[in-house]
Amino acid sequence: MSNPYAWNIVNPELCYGRDKLLSELLSGLPGSPRYSFGLAGGRRMGKTTLLRRVERDLRAGIDQWRAGGLLVIPLYVDGLVLPRPLADADVWAYLLRELQSALPDQPLQPPAPLDFKAFIETVKPVLANLPERPRVIVMFDEIELIIVCDWADSFLGQWRALLSNTPDLSEYFTAVFAGAQEMASLQRDIGSPLKDVLEWRNLHSLDYEDACRLMQEPIELEWPATFLQHAYSETGGHPMLLQYVMQHVCAASDEAAGQSLEQAVAKFARERSWQFGEWWGRYCSPTAQRIYARMPNDGRLLSLRALVSEFGLDEANDALKILQHVGLVAAEEDGFAFRYGGEMFRRWYQVYGTLAESPMHDPELYLRLTKVETDLADKYLSAWKIYQTDLPNYSGAAGEMRDILTHLLNKFAPDDQVSAEPGFRLEPGEKKPTRRQRARYAARQWYNTERIKEIVSDFDLLETYCDQLARSATHVYKVASDLTHTTATREMAYRVLKQGESLLAQLLPDT
Repeated sequence: MSNPYAWNIVNPELCYGRDKLLSELLSGLPGSPRYSFGLAGGRRMGKTTLLRRVERDLRAGIDQWRAGGLLVIPLYVDGLVLPRPLADADVWAYLLRELQSALPDQPLQPPAPLDFKAFIETVKPVLANLPERPRVIVMFDEIELIIVCDWADSFLGQWRALLSNTPDLSEYFTAVFAGAQEMASLQRDIGSPLKDVLEWRNLHSLDYEDACRLMQEPIELEWPATFLQHAYSETGGHPMLLQYVMQHVCAASDEAAGQSLEQAVAKFARERSWQFGEWWGRYCSPTAQRIYARMPNDGRLLSLRALVSEFGLDEANDALKILQHVGLVAAEEDGFAFRYGGEMFRRWYQVYGTLAESPMHDPELYLRLTKVETDLADKYLSAWKIYQTDLPNYSGAAGEMRDILTHLLNKFAPDDQVSAEPGFRLEPGEKKPTRRQRARYAARQWYNTERIKEIVSDFDLLETYCDQLARSATHVYKVASDLTHTTATREMAYRVLKQGESLLAQLLPDT
C-alpha cells in the first residue's frame, strides 16, 4: 500500500481530531464578526499541521469569499525561518514582503527603518482603497521564537492595537498565534497584551474515534478492532506516536500488521526514548510528575476531586493542563476524571521516571555563584526556600531569580563596556544597550576561553551559540519579572527557577 504517514514531516492532509477547531478558524478568521486565536499545544501535537491546513483551505476558498466581496489574504509566518538575531523590524518587513507578493500591483514600499508605525502608514491606504474588502489573516507558527526577544511585550502590544484598536485598519486583520507551553503564559498572565483579545484553544491527544480515522482513512483500509485498540492503547492517541507506528505498519504487509506494530513500539523505545525523557524532565513540573504517578496502573479513572483534595485546586489544575498539553494524561467525564494515556510512555516511566518530590538547589551552581558574589548565592538559596514553603503566592521566588540575572548583567556587561565593543550599534529606537545585547556580550566574554575554543572551532557557530544564550537570558528575565508583579503558583515558580538554573549553568564561569 502507499504510505502517507511520516511522523517528522508536516502533512495538512493528516489533520485529524481537529474538525471543530478547524471549522472555528475557517469561519472566525475571515468572518464577520471576526475572531483571532491563540493556539497552544505540546511539541509534535499537530499545531503546524493544523495551521498549514487552515492556510490551504483559506487559499482554496479565495474565489468563494471573493464572490461575496471579501479578499482573503492568508500569510503564514514560520518563526523558525525568521533571521537571527531577530528584531521586530524583521517581522514587520517579512509581513510586508508577503503582503506585497499577495498584492503585486499595489505600492507597498515603506520608509526605512520599518517599525510598527511605518507598517501601519504603508498598508492602511493600500488596504482601504482596494476594490474588495480585504481580510489579512496572519498565522504565527512557533511564536516562542518571538516571545523570547526583549521587544516581545511591545510587539504583542502592537498586535493588540492592530487587531482591536486601530481605526480604519483593525477590521482588515485577524491572526493566529500558535506555540507550545509559552502560549499558556500569554493566556494566563494578567499583564498579557493578548489575554482578552484572542480566543484561546488547546490541542491534546486524539480520542479513540479520531485516532481510528487517522489510522484508516488516509490508506482507505479498515483494520480489525483488535489492531486499532492495541495501537491506541500503546500511543494514547498522541499524533506523533500514532504516525510513527503507522509509518512502520504501512511499510509491512497487511498480514504482518500486528507484528510490525510491536516492532515499531520497540524501535521507538530503543532509538527515541529520549523524547519521553524530555517530556518528563523538561515539561512536567514536580506536581505534574506526582499526579501522573497517582494514575492507577490498570487504567482506571482518577477523579479531579481526589486530586484537588490532595494537591489543592490551583496546583492540580495547572499540573493537569501540563500533562494534557504534553499528551501524558487524558480527560474523561467532561474533565472531572483523568487517566494516563499511552502504554509506550507508561513503560518508560516505570523504568526511568524518577519523581522530583523535593527539588533542592544545585550545589555546583551555588558554589559557582559564591565565587562571583556571596549575596547572589544567598539569593539563589532564598529562591528555593520560598518555593519549598507553603504559600498563597510564589512570586518572591521568581523575583529572586530575576534579581540574580539583573546583578550578573550589571557586573559582567555594564552599558559602557558593551557600547565600547567594536562594531556595536544600538538597536532601533534604543538609547542604551538592550538586555539581549548585554547578555550576548556577557556570553562572549565568559566563553572567549581556550576551553570553548576546543569545543567550538567555528567562529560563526560560537556567535550563534552566544546569541542563543542571550535570547534565553532575556526570556527568563522577562518571565521572572512578569511573575514578580502578579500572583505566581508553585508550578509557575518552579518553571522559572529551572529555566534560570539552566541558563546559569551555561553562563557562569566554572568553579
